Amino acid sequence: MLNRWQYAAQLPNGFFELPRQLYAGQPYYPEAEHQAEQLCRQMAATHDIVVYSDDFRTVRLVGIFPKDATDDTAYFGFWETKDEVEINKLAFDMLRQEAAARGFSRVRGPLHFSTYFRYRLRLGAVPSWGQFDREPVNPPYYPRLLAEVGFRPALTFESRRLRAAAVPAVYRQQAAALAQLADSPFEFIPLNASVWQSLRDEIFGLIQQVFGQNPAYRAVSRAQFDLLYNAEYAAGLCPHSSVLFRHRASGRLAALSLCQPNYQPLNLPFITVPNFAQHYPQLPAPRTLLAKTVGVHPDFRGQGLQAQLAAYAMRSFLAHYDDVIFCLMRADNLSLRFTDGLPVETAHYALFEQDV
Repeated sequence: MLNRWQYAAQLPNGFFELPRQLYAGQPYYPEAEHQAEQLCRQMAATHDIVVYSDDFRTVRLVGIFPKDATDDTAYFGFWETKDEVEINKLAFDMLRQEAAARGFSRVRGPLHFSTYFRYRLRLGAVPSWGQFDREPVNPPYYPRLLAEVGFRPALTFESRRLRAAAVPAVYRQQAAALAQLADSPFEFIPLNASVWQSLRDEIFGLIQQVFGQNPAYRAVSRAQFDLLYNAEYAAGLCPHSSVLFRHRASGRLAALSLCQPNYQPLNLPFITVPNFAQHYPQLPAPRTLLAKTVGVHPDFRGQGLQAQLAAYAMRSFLAHYDDVIFCLMRADNLSLRFTDGLPVETAHYALFEQDV
């Protein structure tokens, strides 16, 4: 028998115990798990939040029901479970029944309110890098359990690691983009914590514009934005490759690229926010660059800015890194062409859905 809790001001006792057990001794841990209480508190005004569990012994499942739904989709998130299918069938049956009673026709997840926050499952075996910062991770049996309770992939994603041996080929392929930087109509603004603070209003607006049309993206408030993307976060970015492009003629921010080293080899505590000045010098070889959040404002697309953002990072890459991971790209994203034909290690992810 499972219990049902309607969220009211705080999460139930024991909410965090199951993931502590499941990930003990693993080289990965769910991103922002420690922020769940604060996130639910912020989102409760616009979402009904319902927790289903057997007192957090076997399964934890959260139903997320938008109060002002613009489509017919409810969500599930904060799902953690032991490898037991029957109790998951009960939990997801409760979720589907409630979604149907509330007028929703499908359930999608795992997704913590918006694609802005944690979402997706990682599929297959653990890749060589273990877990990069904010990569969705989970026990390997999770996708199978979702299939067994009736879910199917709705959107798929990839991360691709390009090892050092293939880097020279990239420079040959991107020679034209590198040459274009010399007379670009855009100003390049290297990103660090102080620049982030001074331009945070513009950055917030740019990110909303760049990613606002992505499937399942919902606009976030400034408080929600600052929860994950703030000066402390910016201090972990690579200041050599992270950049804003400002259109010289109009003065508008046109594109951004947020990159950072893969700090995973340092085995920092999960709640530690990496800091480039402190932690980059401690990294052993090979040093890996994470190409994380890269995008172009809709008004400036079609001008080759994706290639120029990559070329900007390439100018300093050889002095600071050995290889690179292109992180969490939609499987149908044109950016994937950057590594087509090159030897890569690929990790796969999916967002799942089911009709109710």
